[in-house]
Amino acid sequence: MLLAGLAARADDKPKETEPTPKARFDALVKEYQSAQQAFFGALGKAKTPEDSQRLMKEEAPKLEKVLVRFIELAEKNPKDPVAVDALVRVAQDNFASRGGGTSRKKALGMLARDHVTSPKVGPLCQTLGFGFDDENEKLLRAILDKHPSKGVQAEACLALGQNLRQRASLVRRVAEDASLAKQLEAFVGKETAAALKKADPDNLEAEGAKMSTLFADKYVGEMKPDRLRNLCQSLGFSGDKGSESLARALMKHESRDVQGVACLAAAQILKKRSEETHDKDAKAAAALLAESEKLFGRAQKEYADVKAGFRGTVGDTAKKELYELRHLAIGKPAPAVESEDQDGKKFKLSDYKGKVVMLDFWNQF
Repeated sequence: MLLAGLAARADDKPKETEPTPKARFDALVKEYQSAQQAFFGALGKAKTPEDSQRLMKEEAPKLEKVLVRFIELAEKNPKDPVAVDALVRVAQDNFASRGGGTSRKKALGMLARDHVTSPKVGPLCQTLGFGFDDENEKLLRAILDKHPSKGVQAEACLALGQNLRQRASLVRRVAEDASLAKQLEAFVGKETAAALKKADPDNLEAEGAKMSTLFADKYVGEMKPDRLRNLCQSLGFSGDKGSESLARALMKHESRDVQGVACLAAAQILKKRSEETHDKDAKAAAALLAESEKLFGRAQKEYADVKAGFRGTVGDTAKKELYELRHLAIGKPAPAVESEDQDGKKFKLSDYKGKVVMLDFWNQF
C-alpha cells in the first residue's frame, strides 16, 4: 500500500510541457548565432588565405547542420507562422548552400511551394536578386505571379531582373577566366557551378532586360521615391543594357529627385560599359563615352542640388565623374604630375614620356 501511494503521488507530478514551435525557433536562433560567433572568432585569427579556406571547409558544414534543423522545424509545423520565419531565416543566410550545401535550395523550394503569398517573403526579394542558382529565379517568378501585393510583386520583378543580369555577367566572366571558374565552384558548389557554365548569357541578359522593361511599365508607381533613388544608386555600379534602360525610364519619373539620380546612374552605366568595351571595339567605346559625358553634363546642369546618397549631391558627383572621364579615361594623356622621388629629387611625369610608368598612390595615417 505504501509503494502504491508513492507511485500515485509520482503520477500526480506535472509533466514537462513540450516546447512550442516559437520556443524551438528562438533556441535555434541562439544556437546558430553562437556557432557563427565562434566561426568568426576563429576566422579572425587566421594568418593566411589558406587558413581561412580551411576554416570555411571545416566550419560551414557545422553551420549547415543547424540550418537543416530550421527546415525540419518548418516541415513539422507547416501551418504555424514560425514555418515561414524558419525558411526565410535559412534563405537569407550567407552560409546556406555555400560549397554545395543544400539547406538554402530546399528552403527556397518550400517557400515557393507552400508560402509564396506570405507577407514575409517581400523583404526576401532583394536577397534573392543576388543568388546564383535556379531556385532564386523560380521563387521570384512565383512571387511575381502569385503574390497578392503589388508592392511585393514590384520588388520581385526588380530582383528578378537583377538576378538574371548578374548571372549573365558571371557566366561570361567564368568563360573567360578558368581560375574564376574554380573559385566559383568552391563558393556555390559543383551543381550550381555546372549549371552556370551551361547557361546562355545572351538569353539571361535578354530575360533580365525584359524584367526591367516590365518593372518600368507596370511597377514603378508601386515604389516610393526614396526606394527608387536607392535603386538608381545601385544601378550606377552596373554596366548592362537592362540597367541602362531602367535608369533611362526613371529619368522620366515625376519626382525631380528620382530624375536626377537616374540621370547620374545612366551616365555611370555608359561610362562603365565604355571601359569594358574599349579593348574589343574602340569606336563603340568612344560613342558610349560621348553619350556618358553628355548625361553627366545634364546631371550637373539640371540636378546639381539633388542629393545622391553617400556620394553627396548629383552635381558634385557629376563634376568628379566628368573630370575623370575627360582626363583619366583609357586612352587620354596622363595629367601633369610633379613631385619628389624617394631621394628628394624633383621630377615631372612628362620626363618619362614614352616609357612605361607605374604610379603607386598610398596614404599614411
